[in-house]
Amino acid sequence: MDILITESQNKLLITEGVGETLRKVYEHSADYSADLYKRVKNRLGVNTKILLTFGSLVGSLIEPAENYLSGKYPDLTEDQIILLVVGIVSVMFVESRELAKQMVNKIKQNDLELEFRDGLRKTKKLLNSFQKFLATGVSTAAFASDVISYVYMIPLLGYLTMFIQGQGLSETEITDLVNRLSIIGVFHISTEVLRDIVKRITK
Repeated sequence: MDILITESQNKLLITEGVGETLRKVYEHSADYSADLYKRVKNRLGVNTKILLTFGSLVGSLIEPAENYLSGKYPDLTEDQIILLVVGIVSVMFVESRELAKQMVNKIKQNDLELEFRDGLRKTKKLLNSFQKFLATGVSTAAFASDVISYVYMIPLLGYLTMFIQGQGLSETEITDLVNRLSIIGVFHISTEVLRDIVKRITK
């Protein structure tokens, strides 16, 4: 038997269910970073604690890079893929030029410069797209200018968009959704910024 629900009931389900989903996505990104740290240490013998420091931030940006490289270059071994993604992390996030130089040299020794440049380009493109999203849709200038600190939101935004796009949420419903998201502690940003993002997605 088909069960019909009203539009208001559907919106209520959205606001109640999205928080738990986003929390799981956030935790997955953090778990990925921790797992990558273990793989790097065991396979490459490199102690890149930076992966743990950034937590879900690295997972949000680097997991797509690993998936991209694995899909485009299926002949690469897991060790080679790990070397490439750590190279990307060291170039994009780590302030220590020594680590970046060490990783790039290893990549050159393994004749993986083409794959590295491709993966780095793809990752930067994702970051730039995210930056443009913030610059055109979020009114808080400080937030848009400090993109790296909020990269962990990339997969969260994807799920948030799937949940609420085109729903035409009212101000009250947006407030309810923002409050629910703030309570679960997934978004480490102000409710004002989160409200701006939700409004943009619904439009």
